[in-house]
Amino acid sequence: MSTNGPRIHLVTFAILEGAWYGSMAAMFAGLPVLVVAMLTMGGRLEYVIWASAMMAVLLLSLRVRGRGEPPGRVLSREEAPRLHDLVEEVRRVAGIGPVGEIRLLGHPNVGVTQVFRGGILYTRPVKILVLGLPYLRALTVPELESILLHEFGHFLGRDVHRGERMAVIEARLGNLRAAFDRTGPLRWGNPVYLWVRLYGWAFAVATTSIRRRQELQADSLAAETCGPLAYARALLKGASLRRLFFRVSARRIMAAAGESGQPPRNVFLEFRRGIRAMSPDDRRRALREAREAPESPHSTHPPLAERLERFGRLHVPRRRAREERSANLVPGLEAVEEEMSPATVRLVLASLVLKARRRAAASGALPAPAAAGDTTARAAAPVLPLLPAPFPA
Repeated sequence: MSTNGPRIHLVTFAILEGAWYGSMAAMFAGLPVLVVAMLTMGGRLEYVIWASAMMAVLLLSLRVRGRGEPPGRVLSREEAPRLHDLVEEVRRVAGIGPVGEIRLLGHPNVGVTQVFRGGILYTRPVKILVLGLPYLRALTVPELESILLHEFGHFLGRDVHRGERMAVIEARLGNLRAAFDRTGPLRWGNPVYLWVRLYGWAFAVATTSIRRRQELQADSLAAETCGPLAYARALLKGASLRRLFFRVSARRIMAAAGESGQPPRNVFLEFRRGIRAMSPDDRRRALREAREAPESPHSTHPPLAERLERFGRLHVPRRRAREERSANLVPGLEAVEEEMSPATVRLVLASLVLKARRRAAASGALPAPAAAGDTTARAAAPVLPLLPAPFPA
């Protein structure tokens, strides 16, 4: 990995963080002084009211919700000793400390995070790997190893720690924007709001660049260590799984409901069967769509085609027959899948209902949903009562 990337990240983020906390400190110190000076010198009352209101807004912006436990089901070493051994081996290769937990998600996603646990006098950081169950069925062991190495590269570059601090600033910026938005057009005459807008724009541009560089640095580590072919296959499979999971799973769930009146016991196995039932042309089309899908300007990841092109693997051939499936690393995988299927069925159907509502809103038949920008998991709660009766409540 190049040393220039992390140094650039560190300097850029230090400037951003310094500008934020410096300006906040200046306003927290300056606004009370302005109020006292105006009251003492008989200044205009509207300035006193404005400065007092700005202090209240700044104080409210400091409130950031504490982060709870990471999502997912904990997968113990007793349930999957080989998977834990693989994670231990990969983290040693990456040069990071022990991974405290592996958590399984019901949808295709993978990531790392860190939580602090302990008592009042002592806390310890715990590294956590969050892994989507569909990846265990789809990826081979070398492909999963390359994905894990990419994720652990974020610990190596202190991306996780830096990301947590970015999230705090983003949350406080969001609090300020929400408070000012309630004032309507008057906010444009407020210098504090203009500063929030300017800083928010600079912060979004700079952090997007930082996060994309972080992804490319982690890509380099995974490709150099595991080989560009295995990592390119893993990237392309992961992207296509994320695009297909909700669509294919919904079809299989509705088909099962039509036949038996009940959702499938193992939605993850049904998803794999749905993928295998696709024609070769449909599979190639799905891979091409995943590879060529554009990313938004503020996405934290570069476009997949750009990432694949960096190590010359735009066309990814089939896996080697001797590569072991990652599903073999979890002996009781089917039982775990059946345990997690009811919640995943609800999530898939909630996504289906939400998409239908959005299409109706776009056509003018329904008002747009209030939480249009929320993730599927957050948007699931209000639409669950709309699910058909045969499905679990």
